[in-house]
Amino acid sequence: MLTGSSSILPLDESNLSSQSTANGKDSRIGKPLEESSTPPAPKQNILLGFGGFLSKLPQIQHNFGPEPLAYTRLRERRREAVKKSFLHGWKGYTTYAFGHDELKPLSNKPKDPFGGWGATMIDALSTLAVMELPEEFLKVMPRLHKINFSVDEDVSVFESIIRYLGGFLSAFELTERKQDMLLQKAEKLAQELLPAFDTPSGLPHHLWNPVQNKSNNRETLIAEVGTVQLEFMMLSQLSGNPIYGQKAQAITDLLDKMGYEHGVYIKGLYPTSLDTHKGRFKDATTTFGAMGDSVFEYFLKEHLLVDGTIPQYGRMYMQSIRSMKQYMLRQIPGYDMLLLPPFNTQTSTSNNAMDHLTCFVPGMLAMGAKTFNEPEDMEIAKGLMETCVFMYRTTKTGLSPENWVVSKTEAYNPMTFNKTKEELKSARDWWYDDELQNPLIKQESNESLVDVQQKVLEDEEEPQEYFVDYKLPPVKERPDSLFFGDKRYILRPETVESLFILYRITGDQKYQEYGWEIYQAIEKHCKTKSAYATIRNVDKIRGEDEDDEEEPLEGFNQIDSMESFLFAETFKYLYLLFSPPEIISLDKFVFNTEAHPFIRRQWNWDKIFK
Repeated sequence: MLTGSSSILPLDESNLSSQSTANGKDSRIGKPLEESSTPPAPKQNILLGFGGFLSKLPQIQHNFGPEPLAYTRLRERRREAVKKSFLHGWKGYTTYAFGHDELKPLSNKPKDPFGGWGATMIDALSTLAVMELPEEFLKVMPRLHKINFSVDEDVSVFESIIRYLGGFLSAFELTERKQDMLLQKAEKLAQELLPAFDTPSGLPHHLWNPVQNKSNNRETLIAEVGTVQLEFMMLSQLSGNPIYGQKAQAITDLLDKMGYEHGVYIKGLYPTSLDTHKGRFKDATTTFGAMGDSVFEYFLKEHLLVDGTIPQYGRMYMQSIRSMKQYMLRQIPGYDMLLLPPFNTQTSTSNNAMDHLTCFVPGMLAMGAKTFNEPEDMEIAKGLMETCVFMYRTTKTGLSPENWVVSKTEAYNPMTFNKTKEELKSARDWWYDDELQNPLIKQESNESLVDVQQKVLEDEEEPQEYFVDYKLPPVKERPDSLFFGDKRYILRPETVESLFILYRITGDQKYQEYGWEIYQAIEKHCKTKSAYATIRNVDKIRGEDEDDEEEPLEGFNQIDSMESFLFAETFKYLYLLFSPPEIISLDKFVFNTEAHPFIRRQWNWDKIFK
């Protein structure tokens, strides 16, 4: 049983609300629109988080109000549609590739790029729990006995930790710690991977052969060494063995102390490639996209996991974000869009390219803005979010390419971002016109007024508005300087991840509508008879070329590939986007980079780190 009244957690008063916060607000929703009486206390449900947890950090989620019945019905229809799509792909996987890493959705053949341990099967466990599909979940359990982590091949340490280890631990918690085999498998995998950390620097190898107990390389990536911390810290807490958390903390300490002699040219902006023996960087390029992304995300999430009790994590996050804003962020003139391309920290040059992986950043910045009271970061999050959504809304399929380039950009400037030429001209001409006022003085006076009003708003938010016929604004034409690089859409989750987070934080229904458009495009173009496939060219639709008719209807513009993160992340985030906001609340859970939720509690971290 995945959820219900038989929780291992005590049912106390704090469980009667969906969300308890540091300021004592009750943001419970779900009361019927026409009823004014207090609803009955819900059954204990692990998806609401740990009942006894009261964070010392600021509240992250928006205070949602009661839903109109018509909106609830719309939201639930959409949520059920996402679940149905998940089950379609899950049925195809369990029919043709159960126990293997992936299903090839066109040929219906298995594929094993991640050790052959069942990546899709393990990655989907937490989603099965979140979607409350106990029968499907329990079908996986007998398969776990067959997993042998001692394989004579090179496996990715990073992928094994985020997909397998994260999947085991999250599923263990979400099943109320009743499936001991999940924790046993997690620790068994960790034991196989621990020798990969025995390098002169303490940085783990990129690839590791568990049988030969060796690696054939001395190079790794910043994303890989900075994205083991949540999983290893959680494993130490759940297993009682501090070694995992200590290995992870040693990496964090090393990164924290790095300076010019290690290849760090700008504090907080870590380059990409590392030598595991020398413990220093081999290049100078920092990126929030491929090969760099999740290290920055984990600084913030470690801060949330320990509830701010270890200042190091929050400090490292804020340092990276300040440097990113100062050096890396670009704006697109005439558009409410921002770009976050890779940046050479040695030559201070940017290449104006951005990849889909970077689209996790809006969600990260939005959470950081609430956690550290950085309103500018929320505006940046929204600007980057518009860029990521734009890459979906302006293609013929409604799906985003893997990466894009915008050659005409400017350095980010909060004074000029999202301003028209007329607004900028007016801002500059005030000196010469007696009827105009200095916009900076006007801004300062407005800010002081906001400060006064803020105290009132903290105690009384405006009522939440809901619309069943919400209309998104029309999308602009693409800038002349925009072109796509890799035109594939490989079922990536980063944009819907940020849409989910921004909706939960702002309550703005626009982000739900963006997500629904993306879901519909996935259904239309990626779906196969058995599952979902990668798209070859997001700007191609059937009937445009003479050769189109030569391709079969199923398989048109599709590639025979489906990664496990479709089940772990893309469908989970879409499902949560249309779930009641108290389900997997951002104030009660922390997601690892593969979208496996970890429950926030008042853990004793001293037993691991001291």
